[in-house]
Amino acid sequence: MSRVRRTGQRVQVYAVVRLDRFLGVDASLESRVTVKEVLPTLEDAEREVRRLNDAADDDGILYTIQATRYFPEGRKVAPAG
Repeated sequence: MSRVRRTGQRVQVYAVVRLDRFLGVDASLESRVTVKEVLPTLEDAEREVRRLNDAADDDGILYTIQATRYFPEGRKVAPAG
């Protein structure tokens, strides 16, 4: 079982991403990709993606996983310019 991994002030998490292929290539990328939820372990994300893909029944929707980071206390970003 995977544990939540903290690195400094960031936490490794896993985004469940929905890809709406049925919209076709003419639709913007922004309209075809949605982050459905963020989960704390790879196992949780894999289980949810499997469940969602089974339910989607190949109707032009695909769910996948993307590892990412969460900064619980935020982080400083330099102003533009």
